[in-house]
Amino acid sequence: MEKSRFKYMIIPFAIAAIMQLITYWGNQWYSEAMGIVGDDLSWIFLAFNRAVPFIPATVYIYVLAFPFWVGSFFYIGYRSRRNLAFLIILIVITFTITGLTYFFFQTDVQAWRETSGLFDRTDLNFTESFVFFIYNSAGARNANPSMHCLMSWLCLLGCRMDKEMPKGIKAFIVIFTIMICVSSQTLKQHYIIDFISAVVLAEGFYWLFRNSKAIDKVQTTLFKLNVKLGLDSEEANT
Repeated sequence: MEKSRFKYMIIPFAIAAIMQLITYWGNQWYSEAMGIVGDDLSWIFLAFNRAVPFIPATVYIYVLAFPFWVGSFFYIGYRSRRNLAFLIILIVITFTITGLTYFFFQTDVQAWRETSGLFDRTDLNFTESFVFFIYNSAGARNANPSMHCLMSWLCLLGCRMDKEMPKGIKAFIVIFTIMICVSSQTLKQHYIIDFISAVVLAEGFYWLFRNSKAIDKVQTTLFKLNVKLGLDSEEANT
C-alpha cells in the first residue's frame, strides 16, 4: 500500500466532510434555532411504513455507517483518481440539493420514532438506550431525503464505477449499503420515501454525469491543486 497515494485524497475528503456538516448539521441547527418542525411524510406509502418492524439491534449497523463511509471513500479514491473525481461531483451536487431541500422543505419523523415504544419508559436495556441516544443526537428533522441512505448509496455507486474491484470487497460494500438502508427503516429513523428519494437522487446524477467531461476537469483541477500544495507530484497522475 502506497501511503503517499492517500495524500491526494485529503482535499476531496475535506470537501465531502464540509459539505456533510453544512448539509446535515447546519440545517439541524438552523431548524432548531428557528423552531421549524417540518412535515411528516408518513402518509406516503403509509401501509408499508406501518408494516416496518422496530428492531433496536440494527442501531449498530446504523452507527457503523460512519466508518463505512470513510473507509469506502478512501478505498475508492485509492484505486482510481477518476472515480474519486466522479464521486466528488456526485457528493457536491446531491448534498447541495439535499441541503436546499432540508432548508426549504424540512421534514420530521418524531411521530414515527414514538411508535418505537421507547418513549416514557424507564426500563430500557443497553441497546434500546443506545437507540434513544441516537434519537437525541440526530434530531427528528432532515428526514427526506435520508443522508444515511444517500451517503451509503454513493459508496455503492463508487464500487460500481470500479470494474476491477475485488469481488469480495464489492460484495461487502453492496451488502452493507443495503443493511444500512434497511436499518434506517427498522430504527424508525426514516420513512420509505426518504430512502427512495435518496436513491433516485444518487442514481439520477450518476447516470447523468457518468460520461461527462466534467469528471476529467474535476480530476485535473484536484491534481493541479494538490501539486501546488505539495500533496501530489507531476509524475503521479496516473
